[in-house]
Amino acid sequence: MKHEKPQLTKISNIFIKSLLILLIILFIFNMFLIASLFNHARFESNPLGSAEILNQYIELNGSVPVLNDKGKKIASKNNLWIQIVDNNLKEIYEFNKPVDVITKYTPIDFVHAYKYDIKSSTVFICEKKFTKSKYSYFIGFPTNVVAKYNIEYNPTKVKSFLTKNIVYLIAANIVIIICFSYFYFAKKIGNPLQNIIDNIDTLVKGNYSTVLKEKGLYKNIFRNLNTLSVTLLENIKEKELLDKLREDWISSIGHDMKTPLSSIKGFSEILMDKDYSFSKKEVKEYTTIIYEKSLYMESLINDLNFSYKLKNDCIVLKLEKTNIVEFTQNIINELLLSPEFISRQINFNSTSPYILLNIDNHLIKRALFNFIINFLTYNDSSVRVSVDIIGSNNLIKVVIKDNGKGIQKEDIPYIFQRYYRGTNTTTNSKGSGLGMAIASDIIKLHNGYSNIESEISVGTTLTISLKYH
Repeated sequence: MKHEKPQLTKISNIFIKSLLILLIILFIFNMFLIASLFNHARFESNPLGSAEILNQYIELNGSVPVLNDKGKKIASKNNLWIQIVDNNLKEIYEFNKPVDVITKYTPIDFVHAYKYDIKSSTVFICEKKFTKSKYSYFIGFPTNVVAKYNIEYNPTKVKSFLTKNIVYLIAANIVIIICFSYFYFAKKIGNPLQNIIDNIDTLVKGNYSTVLKEKGLYKNIFRNLNTLSVTLLENIKEKELLDKLREDWISSIGHDMKTPLSSIKGFSEILMDKDYSFSKKEVKEYTTIIYEKSLYMESLINDLNFSYKLKNDCIVLKLEKTNIVEFTQNIINELLLSPEFISRQINFNSTSPYILLNIDNHLIKRALFNFIINFLTYNDSSVRVSVDIIGSNNLIKVVIKDNGKGIQKEDIPYIFQRYYRGTNTTTNSKGSGLGMAIASDIIKLHNGYSNIESEISVGTTLTISLKYH
């Protein structure tokens, strides 16, 4: 369960970081938006600027201020009118003024004229200063171009209003963030989790063909699930194959044991027949057959027993320092002296006459016997077999090679498996089917490994690798 905590922490960190980032982004955005509205929003057409522009074109004509020709062109172009009054608020000059505009103002009229519009005109009041005098004047704008409104408010209420709205704004942002997070993470985390759960349910039901897309937060998990599916499928196929091999092997072993048992039983019944007398020669011949068949059955049983011990790590090595070169040479000589292989030849070579290894002599002898016998047994007598010992770095290699018929490509992965007999061994299937597996397990017990390469009609090469001790 330990591997789940980092994944949970990772998910939690992503959620928290994403939430904080969203809050920061939203906060900055809102502040920027509010600042932009207050600092950059323009709802007026800057009429005072136009009024100030006209100010420079007001000149004295004698003692009367008037708008010069350039100022008149600007006023006419922008549909403006101007009215200049003296200190008594009485008109002393006008240009383009509407007909109904009064010429004499009271103080209250003057204030209303600035505060409200005059005859469909929005009015602004400006002042023109000369050296010895100054005058006030009205600038009138069409109301469809410039409008002016007066607002009366209580500052305390405005502050309260803004405070409440900021709270609402923040609350709205939080709601948006929560909703966004819910739907976003439901898609990013929830949906993939559901896919994982569905895939596990599919695996439990024995369907290993589903392939998940390896992307997103759970990319590694999806990859592992896909790998698991492939591994389980391969294991099932391998199990089915091993079951078939085991059944075939049991059938073969049953046949191999039945044949000598039939011989033992048959010749025993003959010898027990009281109505028939046997010569010494016949008795010896029959008892020899019974003995050989018994030895064969004993060998099968011993192989089964030894294979079981190897498989369950019940073997204790009795290691001795041994010259593997001389040791292998003796094994080859012993094999070639047996009647079965007396006519065969094995070429032996070594890179050094003395290579010391720490091995269990009895077990390694059995392994080499099994390997070499397979090369001799399942090939024609004309096939050349060679054994080479090569010492390199910290590794010693025993290479057994022939130029025989070779092994089918589909058989090679199973050569060292129990119960396996190759497709080209039907003519010589006396063995238990455990010889190569036992030999390979013995090499593994010495921290070594075996590798086989073969090509049909070219030959087979078996490499045994052992470490120096």
